[in-house]
Amino acid sequence: MSGEKVVITGMNGMLGSILIDTLTYKNIIGLGGEFDISNPILVNEKLEELKPDIIIHTAAFTNVEECETNIDKSYLINSLGTQNLVNYCINKDVLFIYISSTGIYGAKHNHEYTEYDIVEPTTIHHMSKYSGENNIKNHLSKYLILRTGWLYGGKTTHAKNFVYKRYLDSTQTDIMHADDSQIGNPTYVLDLVKQIEILINNNQYGTFNCVNEGKNITRYDYVKKIVELFEVDCKVKIATEGMFNRVAPVSHNESALNYKLNLLNLNTMGLWSDSLETYIELLKKDINA
Repeated sequence: MSGEKVVITGMNGMLGSILIDTLTYKNIIGLGGEFDISNPILVNEKLEELKPDIIIHTAAFTNVEECETNIDKSYLINSLGTQNLVNYCINKDVLFIYISSTGIYGAKHNHEYTEYDIVEPTTIHHMSKYSGENNIKNHLSKYLILRTGWLYGGKTTHAKNFVYKRYLDSTQTDIMHADDSQIGNPTYVLDLVKQIEILINNNQYGTFNCVNEGKNITRYDYVKKIVELFEVDCKVKIATEGMFNRVAPVSHNESALNYKLNLLNLNTMGLWSDSLETYIELLKKDINA
């Protein structure tokens, strides 16, 4: 296993950087912003040069709001960019791992979605991510599509460190507001990385939900728990309707169940509350250092 060459796109992102730091493979190559996945010639030339055994594709246009107003960019990066990587893998013995989103399931149900539920995305971002999934399924057989959601972790300097930003907010006010209209699964990036390795080591292919567990968690529950674990004297209240207006018509339900992982007895994704406590303890050490 350790001798295989792993290429990771989006190396500077939250997940990409953690993958590079924690995967047990010895030969890991990260590709960042200079690797324009929307350029088919560049993509093919670079991958032909590197000749990876595994590609973990984390690079994406992730701004859900901006995707609604920049549709071309959304599809260019999330769909066609993924296709460019897929094109290299066709007829090659390469494992392609794609990071997708539980948000693609849509708004049809109130229960936790399984991998067997119909996918009906409600936003441009999730439509383009689902298009990327279909590009993979239509052309490859050796792949993993991993649907995760509300991903957190990494360094405090990371621009999308939701947990640390909520901590900073809580230190600057007596009252915070959080939305209770959407449910999902806060998921620790380190748990996801460990789950990825388990799937690779067990020669699994196909589509899997990979989220931390715990039912019916709202953004309000999530933020309240963050403030509680940081032990900050700040009260978290439920936001009134319209307080957090969004351009994107996001689903009220992004919660998922690791159904296939459970059936295969491969699920190592723990409870969201336990993982959040573990991560915040690490952050506390950094803050107090």
